[in-house]
Amino acid sequence: MSEAKHRKHIVFYVNRQRIEISDERAFLTFPEFIRYQKGLTGTKVVCAEGDCGACTILRGNVGLLQNGGTRYKSINSCIVPLYLLDGSHLITVEGIADGETLHPVQESMIQNNGGQCGYCTPGFICAMSGLAEETILSKKEITEKKARNYLTGNLCRCTGYEPILKAATTMDLSHTKSFQERYEDSDRDRELEKISKQSVHLELQDRQIFLPATLNEALELKKKFPGLRMIAGSTDVGVVVNKGRLETPTVMSLIHVRELREFTVKSSVLEIGALVSLSQIEGWFEKNLPEMGDMIHVFASQQIKNQGTLVGNVVNGSPIADTIPFFMAMNAELVVTSHSGRRTVLVKDFYLGYKKLDLKSDEIVTSIRMPLLTSDEVIKLYKVSLRKDLDISAVTLALFLRKKKDVIEESRVVMGGVGPVVMRLPKLEKILNNQKPSQALFEKMALTIGGEITPLSDVRGSHEFRKQVSHNLFLKCAQDLAQEGHL
Repeated sequence: MSEAKHRKHIVFYVNRQRIEISDERAFLTFPEFIRYQKGLTGTKVVCAEGDCGACTILRGNVGLLQNGGTRYKSINSCIVPLYLLDGSHLITVEGIADGETLHPVQESMIQNNGGQCGYCTPGFICAMSGLAEETILSKKEITEKKARNYLTGNLCRCTGYEPILKAATTMDLSHTKSFQERYEDSDRDRELEKISKQSVHLELQDRQIFLPATLNEALELKKKFPGLRMIAGSTDVGVVVNKGRLETPTVMSLIHVRELREFTVKSSVLEIGALVSLSQIEGWFEKNLPEMGDMIHVFASQQIKNQGTLVGNVVNGSPIADTIPFFMAMNAELVVTSHSGRRTVLVKDFYLGYKKLDLKSDEIVTSIRMPLLTSDEVIKLYKVSLRKDLDISAVTLALFLRKKKDVIEESRVVMGGVGPVVMRLPKLEKILNNQKPSQALFEKMALTIGGEITPLSDVRGSHEFRKQVSHNLFLKCAQDLAQEGHL
């Protein structure tokens, strides 16, 4: 990265106010900065884990829409360091109203007695404003199901939830400008568009931040600083940092590398760039592969899905990650890039042990590629957790079948939460392969699974619980396949 070409500061806007930072404050989370240094105390911090929603704000990025303009989406700001907001325009709860005129979200909350305590109401308002923005732009109605989905990440129920749902579903948006229109500013957008194409290097005593503008620059930095920490959405790392269990003295984010924000379908292969968010790809899966669309739907809150990346979930390598079983069962491969060139590695071969990856110190995972299902293939996905939404898995199952005539030609059985890594189970696949699918086969797998897995006991489930759930999932899968006409 040429020192002459990079910026030595980050720039973002909050409710139209321009903010430039060139010192250690770039490592602060957004609420730490906005509350204590700017006096905007509406943005709260309760859990500091991106779980409760009290810290919700709206984030807009310029240049990511084909028709130009800024698209605003809700995010959890408590786990987002300021350097990840470079090039963004942010709206806090103080910026929701239009001067003295309340936003319909605020009016509806008042009329329906939907207010919570002072801690949680601002987060609800911002999350509902994200719903309102999407509704205005898409011109679709707000159903209770949609309202519940957008409020999944706001956990408080202290004064009752029904009035809040009523407020969300009855707000009148017919004469309301979108935030995109209300906050339109061509001068600001031109500046943010310009700076998003510039590399950033902040050298802060013993800490450094790199925001390269191109993939080549990123690869040069990865080679020069093999120990630097890669940050994508910060939805996992941000939690660990907040809890004091991880330090990030040298970090790099690829937020300005636009080629990594794309996903394409070519020759029956889906390729998803490393910066594609879960919400960005969710709609495609819902339409084209509903089984995975349903999984992403319960993956996390809207705020987390707007910030977190799909590839980040895969590369994080957790044995209870929700997306890994699916990609392993689909025989997906990761595109791994270094200054020396590119290579691919199957997802099933990527995990060498708990949090140990087939990834060299100078390499970056730039995308994931997956073949699309054909007419004679089927995939089933299951997630068991203590609550339906916004929860970490206890056990996951992915099952892929390819049939030729009435015989299973190939199967892939994958489970998470039952060992140190997400596991392919070849012994169970052997039971299925070259057999006609039947209830008896799945009962045999259910009886066999106990000897093939080694789950641990933790707060989400005991060893015995996970074994029993695994057994039951195969019986559930057989029922579902039978109902769909596959058995």
